[in-house]
Amino acid sequence: MKQRLTRQRMDMVGPVHPYVAFAAVILFDVLLLAAITLALVVTGDKVEDVIAPGGPEWVTL
Repeated sequence: MKQRLTRQRMDMVGPVHPYVAFAAVILFDVLLLAAITLALVVTGDKVEDVIAPGGPEWVTL
């Protein structure tokens, strides 16, 4: 089987250029971090509502 290489002598990742695969992995990581951060903020907001109901909002959602 013939190996397909890019001009930069990098192996192809399936039918796409390696930079596209790298960008997809980075985008996935950023979305995962955003989801984890959002979950922590929502959980913190729920805890804040239990600790000080009716008080000033620490996090406005």
